[in-house]
Amino acid sequence: MSRDNTQEPDELRHHWDAKYHATPFEGLSWYQRHPQESLSLVEAAGIARDAPVIDAGGGASMLAETLVQLGYTDVTVVDCSPAALGEARNRMGASASTVSWVQRDIRTFRSAKKFSLWHDRAVFHFMTSEDDRRRYLESLDACLDADGVAIIGVFALNGPERCSGLSVQRYDEKLISSVFVPRFELVSTVDSQHLTPAGFTQEFAWFTFRRTNR
Repeated sequence: MSRDNTQEPDELRHHWDAKYHATPFEGLSWYQRHPQESLSLVEAAGIARDAPVIDAGGGASMLAETLVQLGYTDVTVVDCSPAALGEARNRMGASASTVSWVQRDIRTFRSAKKFSLWHDRAVFHFMTSEDDRRRYLESLDACLDADGVAIIGVFALNGPERCSGLSVQRYDEKLISSVFVPRFELVSTVDSQHLTPAGFTQEFAWFTFRRTNR
């Protein structure tokens, strides 16, 4: 596993706020104008348009905005960075009121609402310690419905070793299954490439899990 870069909530917030303050969103390495892989996997999950969806660590991603445009009516975005959430709300304008925005470290997030779908693009791979992974899974366990689906997008084994100044843990099917199984059943695996605004290619692996209640 990768070197531990665990940060406390305040450190984490300051780190990501600084990234958003230093560079326009369209220039950040994780920027996507259209989150195609995420949308395809959400659609493949087959949930109803009124089912509760959470974008874990979604920040200023275009996903929530696009889901609302597609008719999803119960979307929540959780992120540790107020700057990221502010970017998304400002961009959406009046329609931002249709999304629930929560500023919280995903490792400590809890909700009375149970979500049918949990989406995470490029957050879980920052969980480089066993304790971080345990806390992340506790949040997922606490928030996901009994038959809910979790979509996890991370750097693949041939992806970057670091991102935004932090170490990451890269995954293949075997490695990520060792973390999520048996509490979750692996449903599908998809490989993709992300072209950063600077012109670099990042190799991603996407895993869809369904809760097993074991």
